[in-house]
Amino acid sequence: MNNGVAIYLGLFASMAVSWVAFVLGPQAQMGNLQPATTVAALPAVYPTAAPGLARQGAEVYRAHGCVYCHTQQVRPKELGADLARGWGIRRSVAHDYIYDQTVMLGEQRTGPDLANAGLRMDATAVLARLWDARIFEPKSLMPPYKYLFDVRKIGRKPSPGALVVQPPFGAPQGYEIVPRPAARALAAYVASLRQEPYLFEAPPPPGSVSTNAPAGETNAPGGTNAPGGTNAPGGTNAPGGTNAPGGTNAPGGTNGEL
Repeated sequence: MNNGVAIYLGLFASMAVSWVAFVLGPQAQMGNLQPATTVAALPAVYPTAAPGLARQGAEVYRAHGCVYCHTQQVRPKELGADLARGWGIRRSVAHDYIYDQTVMLGEQRTGPDLANAGLRMDATAVLARLWDARIFEPKSLMPPYKYLFDVRKIGRKPSPGALVVQPPFGAPQGYEIVPRPAARALAAYVASLRQEPYLFEAPPPPGSVSTNAPAGETNAPGGTNAPGGTNAPGGTNAPGGTNAPGGTNAPGGTNGEL
């Protein structure tokens, strides 16, 4: 009996420690994250909430199991070739998922990562892939989702929202392909996925941001005209300056890269 109590208490303690480490800890650390200021010439707040149609599309994405074949996380350079493949310009961080409930990081990559899908294709291109991904990649493993579309006979004039697909993937002669609301919502969601702003925890690569501040320049008689040094009657035209990255390009000013 005593052994049973000890085993029970041991299992309970193990579960409690796991819950604290994997649930309570991350919630305390990141559960109250707010949109952050981006690192750019004109800072903006990131992220912003997705429009209503895209939010509806997230539910369609989840319901159709897209998360089983597509991830939404760009790995850092040292952990994979995501950046080299053009799937993102920086690694994914916690701030990217503030408005996602739940976060759909994905399980495996049967298909490409979609964290920045909106930078590679618009909603029309997503709809075409939902109809038949082999239009773009003959060896694609993605199944067609043709039940998200209506194939109907063209009336007096084509429907304004009909999907234009070239043979041999298009509809039969005299028919048109019209996306259903679920398809449009799903396409809007995928096209809205973007993780492009640089953040303080995911800054731009070194040397990609340059400084050339005009505030330090003066252009008046007897003054300096940086970055060329002094340019006044009787003066010198920067004979002693250096011109190297991160160095000085005038006796009194800098014009290099960070």
